[in-house]
Amino acid sequence: MRLSDKKRWTQLFRLTFVSAIAGVTLTIILISLVLYKQQNVKKVNKATPLASASPITLSENIEQNKLAYNIAQPPKLIESQKMQNIVNEVVSFVKVNKLSNQKLSIAMINAKTGEYAGYEQEKLRYPASVVKLFWMVYLYAQIEQGILSEAEFTQYLDSMIKRSDNEAASYIIDRITNTQYQQNITEKKYKNWLEKRLKINQFFQKAGYDKINVSQKTFPIPSLKLSRAKGSELKMRGLPQKPILNKISTQQVARLLYEIYNLQSVSAIYSQKMAKLLTIDSKTRNLKKDDKNPNEFNPVRGFLSESLPNNIYFRGKAGWTSHSRNDAAIIATADGKIAYILVVFAEDKAYAHNWKIFPQISRLVFERMTNQK
Repeated sequence: MRLSDKKRWTQLFRLTFVSAIAGVTLTIILISLVLYKQQNVKKVNKATPLASASPITLSENIEQNKLAYNIAQPPKLIESQKMQNIVNEVVSFVKVNKLSNQKLSIAMINAKTGEYAGYEQEKLRYPASVVKLFWMVYLYAQIEQGILSEAEFTQYLDSMIKRSDNEAASYIIDRITNTQYQQNITEKKYKNWLEKRLKINQFFQKAGYDKINVSQKTFPIPSLKLSRAKGSELKMRGLPQKPILNKISTQQVARLLYEIYNLQSVSAIYSQKMAKLLTIDSKTRNLKKDDKNPNEFNPVRGFLSESLPNNIYFRGKAGWTSHSRNDAAIIATADGKIAYILVVFAEDKAYAHNWKIFPQISRLVFERMTNQK
């Protein structure tokens, strides 16, 4: 081999060797970078189990989804003199029992025919725990839109509706309005807080539930150490001499139950789920009608379902305070021929401590409705 050829081959070998070394070095560097990135991703995931992206607030979600009650106008019902006669008889019965009719409101709807009647049914009154019906509907509206997950609320809904638990209700309100109780809150933060909380009112008001107020929690709430409204919850009540409280008419409650009965509220699927939550079966009614345990909510004794036959279908939500007694129900016979909605609110201490008047009213209405010709 000539010297020039030998020199050329030597240079080629050196170039090949250097290229190989460079390739191996580059490969090692790339592998190291990949491993480094994976290790850091694992650290991030361990430290932040939830998505690291900035969460969208509930108020932004509401705007994006244009959350609104799916029924924009009240149903077109027909006034019924026969049903009005029943309501008038109830009012007379109350007077005979020396109870005030001035603090009483009644709404009735024949769910089969769309006929209705009432007494002071448009008057806004304090609903006590009947307000939880509206929180349930607002929650399901958000679930239906994909804003919240149904799985998160199964236990809370059951406790809020069936046991009228204020702890569960407080949690639900916090989640559906993206607000939480604050003992001390600045005026600037309070303005934003109140705006979020009032969205629940706007949801129903835009659908024809005029002047309704369902924005305030029910008390006591032991986990927050609140026996009554304090902090931000008290601030939204305004002047103590004339506090702003939850206010609903019996007509509005009857409408909501009518829409649930007809599988129109939110959707057919969620109306069925709401009806199931509201159901008080015959076994429960029999167990609860004589139960006087003061430490446990009892939706039967002293309320509309207590005096009704065992074979009827009853779906309702009761509310009670030391100064009010309220109940709202869908009542239907086993054969399905009779179905009606009855809502009774009584803002009076005398009603609150009378454990017979609501069952008596309910029995009177049931007998008249099932014996109509």
